[in-house]
Amino acid sequence: MQIVNISTYKFVELSDIESLQASFKQKLIELGLKGTVVFSPEGTNIMLAGTREAIDAFGDFLRSDARFADMKFKESLSENQPFRRIFVKLKKSLVPGADWVNPAEFTAPNLSPEQLKKWLEEGKEFNLIDTRNDYEVEMGTFENAVDFHLKEFKEFPQRIEQAELDKEKPLVMFCTGGIRCEKASPVAIKAGFKEVYQLEGGILNYFERCGKAYYQGDCFVFDERRGVTPELSPAQKIQQ
Repeated sequence: MQIVNISTYKFVELSDIESLQASFKQKLIELGLKGTVVFSPEGTNIMLAGTREAIDAFGDFLRSDARFADMKFKESLSENQPFRRIFVKLKKSLVPGADWVNPAEFTAPNLSPEQLKKWLEEGKEFNLIDTRNDYEVEMGTFENAVDFHLKEFKEFPQRIEQAELDKEKPLVMFCTGGIRCEKASPVAIKAGFKEVYQLEGGILNYFERCGKAYYQGDCFVFDERRGVTPELSPAQKIQQ
């Protein structure tokens, strides 16, 4: 049986996260989905896996709430379930660090995967920054990307402030699915970079639309697949 893996997020003000936690957990159990849903006052982050029928039903449930109606899923497939349990968590923030940033009000514009690929093909001069942690970068990253060797995202503001990079050049930052860049990009703007972009949908969206061009290795993911290839296949066999 083929399993559909989805990820999505949205920064949106939420004042009822406790009731959302209860209703979402009940629905996930009902649909037989596994994975993690995080709610915070600043929004939601979702990583789930299950049958196509269950994922489609969850999509209908999610988008029945007007606050989540525009959320779209990034999908990949696996032969086995990559999650063992259901977690619906409540947190203070979706991305710890740079807590003064409110992406629902302001963040940097997106750069499409196709545009990034074009810039790389043309040899355009720009800064390309990986905002992920060191163990994620170790599995794979874009050619010539700047790696700050982060242990956690909380270190990013200081590293971008201290970076010896030309602040007049365009800066493009990326992460797995885009959520960290929503916070990292305003930090870079505050640090003095004049033209800042975030890769639309992160590495996973780039894989879907541009394949492995200019990317070396696989992309780390937070489930038992450990990583996905540029073809969006599991990087290693899932143990059942």
